Amino acid sequence: MSPDGYVRLRLANLNLLPLVHLYSENDDEFLQELQAQTVPARAAGFSEWKSVSDPVISLGWSWFIHSHSERMMLAPDAVRSNVMLIDTFGYDLGPQKTSSLLFSWLGGFEWTKDVMMALRGNIPAC
Repeated sequence: MSPDGYVRLRLANLNLLPLVHLYSENDDEFLQELQAQTVPARAAGFSEWKSVSDPVISLGWSWFIHSHSERMMLAPDAVRSNVMLIDTFGYDLGPQKTSSLLFSWLGGFEWTKDVMMALRGNIPAC
């Protein structure tokens, strides 16, 4: 952990950290925001995860259920984390690049089943 609160690591090292689901919840206000932006969402919310490591890595993101495909998808907003990704020389990639890479990384991370299980029965029917 750095004095600025970030845990610095390479993206490849994130794959080595076991992440556990902490919390997920529906967010009706966020759903309304997405729908106002013409995103075809029928439900939306957020999810928080953490690593089983020291220091602890924290990852949070928003999601929505696409009203046509019924797929749970990452919402088009920034991923929240205490991670600062670094390049091969150890230099910070910066908050925006880190968020963008974490968003891409989450595309291959199995999170939807855990979130659906946490929300069981609390997602509006189509």
